[in-house]
Amino acid sequence: MSVLDLAIFMRVHRVSKAAVAGEISATLGHWFDCHFDAFEIEQRMRAMIEKGWLVRRSGGVRPTLDGRRHGRAHLRGLVRMMDQGTSMLDVARMMSVLGIAMQELDGEHSVDDDL
Repeated sequence: MSVLDLAIFMRVHRVSKAAVAGEISATLGHWFDCHFDAFEIEQRMRAMIEKGWLVRRSGGVRPTLDGRRHGRAHLRGLVRMMDQGTSMLDVARMMSVLGIAMQELDGEHSVDDDL
């Protein structure tokens, strides 16, 4: 899962309705402070569907349990990857900041009753 995939997944996961590429690209543009082409996002979403991280639903895509498992692993590794073992970052504090996102992905429950 790339950083872009993780961002797409988190955007899809955080809304209660099916998401489409145009909406996702607008949100990511805000998060990353740059432009994202909706076509590029649609291509990544297709790849994520093939990997089982997203599933098509009426009106867009929704997250899967497998996607949540991958997302959790990547969120937990972000701070340690940035720190690179230098202990210059306060890993505990940074993990606390990421904790909200990690809690969203914890557990083995589905965000959709029919997944």
